[in-house]
This record gives sequence, structure tokens and C-alpha cells, in this order.
Amino acid sequence: MPTGGKVRVFGDAKPRLAPVPPSLVKQMQRRSFVQALLGGAVSALPACRKQDSRGEVLRTLVEQVVVPNTVAVAESSHRLERETLSLVDASVATLRSVRGTWQATLASWKRLDAFRMGPISESNSLLRTMFWPVRTAGIDALLQGAQAIDDASIDAMGVDRRGLFALEYLLFGEEPEEQTAARFAGPSGERRTHLARALAANVTLYADGVARALGDGRAFAEKFAEAGQDSLNRLVAQLVYTVENVSANRFARTSRLVKNGAVRLTEIEGGAGRMSQQIALTSLRATEQLYVAGERGLCRLVAAQSASVDRALRSAFSQAIGAVSNLGAPLEEAAQRDPALFDAGAATVKKLERALKVDLASVLGVTATFASVDGD
Repeated sequence: MPTGGKVRVFGDAKPRLAPVPPSLVKQMQRRSFVQALLGGAVSALPACRKQDSRGEVLRTLVEQVVVPNTVAVAESSHRLERETLSLVDASVATLRSVRGTWQATLASWKRLDAFRMGPISESNSLLRTMFWPVRTAGIDALLQGAQAIDDASIDAMGVDRRGLFALEYLLFGEEPEEQTAARFAGPSGERRTHLARALAANVTLYADGVARALGDGRAFAEKFAEAGQDSLNRLVAQLVYTVENVSANRFARTSRLVKNGAVRLTEIEGGAGRMSQQIALTSLRATEQLYVAGERGLCRLVAAQSASVDRALRSAFSQAIGAVSNLGAPLEEAAQRDPALFDAGAATVKKLERALKVDLASVLGVTATFASVDGD
């Protein structure tokens, strides 16, 4: 339709222009205004959807990943506390059972460790339950001394004499398991059993504390979602830190120890409990869980921006987890038995680390500076 306030009228030999009624002019003006308004709203929709999706993803990760992981920590810690009471029978079967529960409990705490934010970090529970290395001389002095061993005295101790790795020192050793089990027999064994129970009870105390602080997760989930890009920045930085820690403090450090001929179980986190490989796997899987989360994690935001980056990140996770799993033994053993396979596993973890630092951060517009893990 021509503009200028006139329309063509056909039917005569020569077309003529007739005035446009004022009411039609106003109607056209209103229509143009509404179309312009709608056009502006439609152009703003992608940004709105992006913000809404970001908040939903952050909220989902807390409610469907962090909360269940916290519940699992509390449940496994309570189970470990109950089982330590049976150590007094000093049997190999009992020792094996408690060891297995200890390994499962450590894995549950390591899974929670992949999200060091909100109540998880504010409670200081991670430090008090998973400090490593412990001061074994101090634990020996406690076993040989006469001071009271109770919940209050354990909680007042330094973090280097309690927690899961203090329990590892009591439950595992380089000696045959029959000898370790025998250490829980007799008068001295009774004190050892009592200490094991008190240490496990202290772990339970902090497990219950962090579970109580997080609750059903809704309050923190809303706060986390409302922080938007800041929460996203911190979450990506956490993913990077966790994977870099596997690369530097699990693989690179173990490789140096093997090459220097200084491999001792006390030099490897989880070494005595044969958990070094499982710690690495748990950290990688927990990080992948935050990325995928049943297709409702960070992958949702990444795929919306770049399907190819999402595929590449999924592949990097799969390759790293598969390679570490294929080692089939604690890291310190794998590094000595098959150095080529060990190095290949280390390379896949490093590849994943780079993908998170570069591709994930770039696609999500993350501006955080990543602190380096030096492996010491």
C-alpha cells in the first residue's frame, strides 16, 4: 500500500487517488507502533531465554546433584560409624568390611568435594574430614597415651590427627591384613577400636552438619540461581580446579615420585587404602555430572550456543574417564607397571582440563581467572 495518506482506486479508465479516511490513518499508525513494539520484544527473547535457562540450570544442579550427593555423604558416614564398632572382634572379615565402607565413604565425600560452594564450603566440613596428609606420629601418641578419647577431645584436635585419612592409618597398612586385624584385639586393641569409632563419629558430625546447613537445597538453589553469571563463573572455575587437581596432584605428582624412586604409600593420597585411582575417577565423574546432570546441567547452556563444543566436551569427559578406568589399579601401581598407559591416561585428563579452560569458559562467557594447581 502506498504511503502519504492516499490510496489507488481502480475501476475508472484512469486510476485516481482518493483521500485516506483519518480513522484508517490512525489505525495504520497504531498497527505500525504495535508491530515495532512486538519486534523489539521478539528481538529481546533470546537474551531472556538465556537468562532464564541459566538460572534453571544453576537451580537444577543444586537440587538434583548437590543435595543428593550431600545426603549420600551423611548416609555413608553413619554406616562407617556403625561398622567401626564391630572392629573389636579383630577378625579379618570385619576388617575387610570396614575397609570397604571406608572406601565408599571417602568416595562420597570426594564427590561432594567437586562443588565447593555455599554451605558445602562455609561449613568447613571438607577440610575437617579430608585433610591429608595426617600426622601419623600424633595418632600413634594418642594410641599409646592415656588421655581420654571421646567426641569432644577428637573435635578439639588439629585436622592432621582426625578425619577419614586418620581412619585410613588405623585400618590399612603395608603389613598383612591378619596383622592389622590383630591390632584391634586385647587391651591396646580396645583403645584402637575406641579411637576408630570416635574418628568415624566426628566424620558423621560434619556430614550431618553440612546436610543440615544445605537442607532441601531450595534456599541456596534460589540464591545460587539469582547470582547468575557470577555463579556460573565460580562453577566453571570449580570444574577446572577439580580436573586440574587430578592432572597435577594425581598424575603428574605420582609420575614424579615414580621417576624419583620415592613411591611410598604415605606419599600418595589414599595410597594405603588403595584409593588413588578411585579418587581420580570420582573427581572426574563428579565434574561430568555437573556438566551433564541428566541433560539439564551446563551442557544445556553450551549446546544452545555451540553443539560442536558440547560434543567435544562430552567426548573429552568420556575419553578421560575411560582412560583412567582402564588403568585397572591404583595410580602408583599403574605408573610402574605400564608407564605408557599411565601417560596416555594423564594426557586425556590434560586434554579435558584444556577444553574446560578454553572451550567451556569461552562459550559460557566466563571471565574468572583460574588459579593453577602446582601439584605440591
